[in-house]
Order: sequence, then structure tokens, then C-alpha cells
Amino acid sequence: MSNSHQFNRRAVLQGASASAACVALSRKAPALAQSGAVRIGVLLPLTGEADVIAAQTSAGIQAGVEKLNADGGVLGRSVEAVYRDSEGHPNNLAQHCRDLVKNEGVVGVIGPFIAAGRKFAARHVSELGVPLVSATNHEGGFCHPNLFTLGPTPAQDVSPLIEYVDGGAGRNYFLVGSYPSWQNSMFRQSRFRIGDQGGHVLGQALTDVGEMQFEPVLRWIADTDADVVLYCVPRSNGPLFIKRAKQMGLLGRLTFAWIGFNETHHAVLSSEERERVVTCSSFVMSDRTTGVREFVERVQRVHGADFPVTYYAHNHSSAVAALGEAWIQAGEASGYAAIATLPGLSFNGANGSMTINAASHHSTLNLVIAKGGEKELEVVKRLGSVGAAAGCTV
Repeated sequence: MSNSHQFNRRAVLQGASASAACVALSRKAPALAQSGAVRIGVLLPLTGEADVIAAQTSAGIQAGVEKLNADGGVLGRSVEAVYRDSEGHPNNLAQHCRDLVKNEGVVGVIGPFIAAGRKFAARHVSELGVPLVSATNHEGGFCHPNLFTLGPTPAQDVSPLIEYVDGGAGRNYFLVGSYPSWQNSMFRQSRFRIGDQGGHVLGQALTDVGEMQFEPVLRWIADTDADVVLYCVPRSNGPLFIKRAKQMGLLGRLTFAWIGFNETHHAVLSSEERERVVTCSSFVMSDRTTGVREFVERVQRVHGADFPVTYYAHNHSSAVAALGEAWIQAGEASGYAAIATLPGLSFNGANGSMTINAASHHSTLNLVIAKGGEKELEVVKRLGSVGAAAGCTV
């Protein structure tokens, strides 16, 4: 499948460099001379099969850093982001965390993208005395003193979606995802929510991460009475499933409740395909609220007017905002100051105030239900602030 929004490692790093150069021009020389920049480490999957997600994450962090610096930085000091390739697996996270803290002098780390990686990285940064802020979807159930998460749990991106799609009608579901462990756990939790609505799960398939041959799963679905596909394939091959469903004559029969659906997926679907998709998200680019419009403009000033801005960008920008606010409130830009101040912290993202729960270190999110539209992913219902129901405490 051709994707007009594919990005590569060179493009991500060039974008980061361009943003850093723009930010550098606006820094106040006296602040730098007195104490140097506050450095944030970023673990990004710059190699592997997550180029689009890496570009979104990088764009959000750049926008967050730019805003902090435009507002005066942190305690009069400018802020910089330092990137390392998390490679889409946890094998080298210990080395990268040590390098970022010991050699680059970072006092907070954001990432990595892979949900399981947050468990490894949290333990590594614990030994180094800095916080880890995760901002991607995950299954919940893991809390750690050094981990703070702004990424949605199933209580935030799955339960509201099922409630909206089903509405107590008791519909028939088929669950389709890819192999990461968080999806298997997420689907187990989803079954309870489907049961609460009187619905039934008629089957489940977990494909390879880069799967392109979806026909066997679709034939399986065709042989059931399923009318809703609870779907979670967040990478660039995800839209191919819906295109194959259309080719097999299943599009009109099925509603696709897509966890993680965003503007990059929307862009490669036809209008007919888009309109079969509904999702629950912490950010929709077409939202007309002032904060969202300003955030989209900030990102597109660097990356161009055609750059799609997704919840990945928003959540990672919010991670920068959370760290900055924690340091400002603490009066000290250090790892230990952030770890002490982040629990219970309220701060502003592009779409409103967020709060990190003091007991679980998981954040509230301002959520919307959105559907694919003829031209844009469109907000159809505002849910307000929703807690993470993390399933654990520190």
C-alpha cells in the first residue's frame, strides 16, 4: 500500500534539527550563559516499521519545546530535546538511558513508543534518578515510582469507544489486532466492557505487526454474525485491512471501532472507507477549539501545511509540558525535582487541563469520539476528562 505520509529516519532528524535551530534563535543569551539548557531525552523508534509514528512523536516534542521556550523556558533556562533510537524493541534501552543521563545530561526522558519498553526503561531510569514520561497507548496495570504516563489505557481509548458504538444494543464483535502484549491484555479487558453492553465476542485474531495479508481474517469474520470489528493495528499497514474488507464486499456490513485511528490513517482511506470508522481519541486535528488550532499551527509552521497532526504529537507535546511545569513548580530543573513534583500535578495540554494521579502516576485525558468524514476526522461527541483506571498504584 502506498502511503503519502511515510517518513524516514533522515526526515525525522532533519525536522528535529530545523526546529532546534528555530528555537535557538529565540533563546536569551544571558540565561544560557548563566546555567545552560535544560535537556530532555527522547527515545524514538527511528529505525524499524514505525516511521510515521516517530515523525508524529518528534513533531509533538519539538512543538512542546518551542512553546516552553517561547514562554521563557524553565526557570529562565532554555529547553532542548536529545534523541536516541529506541529501535522498536527494549534490547538497548539500558544503554540509551545511561548515555542520555550520564553523557548528555538529560534530567527527564520521554518514550519509548513500544508499550512494553516503558517497563524496561522505567527501571533503568530509576537507577539514574530521572523520570520517564510515556505518552503512547498501553494496557495499564504497571506502576512505578519513576514512570508517569500520559498515554491512554483501555479505560480511556477502549471503554468509551465500545459504549458509544454499542450503546447497550448488544452487538456482535470480532477483535483484530497485532501481536504486542499490550493489545492482548487490552482485548481481555475489552471483553468485559462488551459484556457490560450486552454484546458478544465471536472471534479474535492477532496478526503479525507488519501483516499485509488480511484476507484469511476477513473470511473468518465473514463466516460469523459480527457487525463490529474492534480493531487495533496502529501502524501504516492498518488501513489495508479496511481496503481489503471493501474489496471482499464486507464494508457496508461492518463498523470499524478502531483503537488508535488518527489522521495519518484517515488520509489514505477513501471517503467511503473513512465513514465506516469510529474512534476515541485525546486529540483530533480538525477540532475548532482555540488550543487545538494553535497547536496544529505550531506544528505545521515547522513541518508544512500538509503535515497531519495526530494524538501522538499532542500527547508527546503534553509530556514536555508536564516536565516543564513540574520543574517550574519545584523551582529546580533536576530529575529528582520532577519525580517529587509530577505526582498530582495539573498542567495544560493543547485541549485543556490534565492531571497526573498521585497514586498511579497515570493521567486524566480530555477525550472525544470521532468518526471518519469526507475530508477530515471529525469530532462527534465530547467526553470531557476521563481517568486512567490504571489498575495499580506506586
